[in-house]
Amino acid sequence: MDDYENQSSLLQEGNVTFSSLSAERMKEERVRLGLKQASAAEQCGVSREIWGRYERGAAVPGGEVLFSFAQAGADIQFVLTGCRSSGGGDKDSADIDVPRLERIVEMLEAAAKLAGKRWPTKKLAAVAAEVYNVLNDSQTFDESQVDRVLKLVVNR
Repeated sequence: MDDYENQSSLLQEGNVTFSSLSAERMKEERVRLGLKQASAAEQCGVSREIWGRYERGAAVPGGEVLFSFAQAGADIQFVLTGCRSSGGGDKDSADIDVPRLERIVEMLEAAAKLAGKRWPTKKLAAVAAEVYNVLNDSQTFDESQVDRVLKLVVNR
């Protein structure tokens, strides 16, 4: 959790915030699952206060939190993009490859930084989800190919 809190602090210092739409969708998923903030926070390994910050858009949940939320039944595709996944967010359909998604986000942030761009979290999450979905059909993760795609995306 320390790494996540440090990363979250760095993101906030760079004026990057979790979009209000994503924050609202996170709350909507929690309510759909019948969870109180404290229960959702406990299941995801964070404090209730941090969870409240996610739902207000004042903090950005990391991959581990999103993975845990998916394990609880949340539709993470909906949280990030506003589009429901075909599985509807059931526990059995939570098949997001978290390490792959985290690596795409890291690579996208690095490519944007090299290009001198700073994106709002909403755009970063949307682009990362789009790239993830395109690559999701591929069984292998070729970082050099992903890097080329991300450079094109950043410079469009």
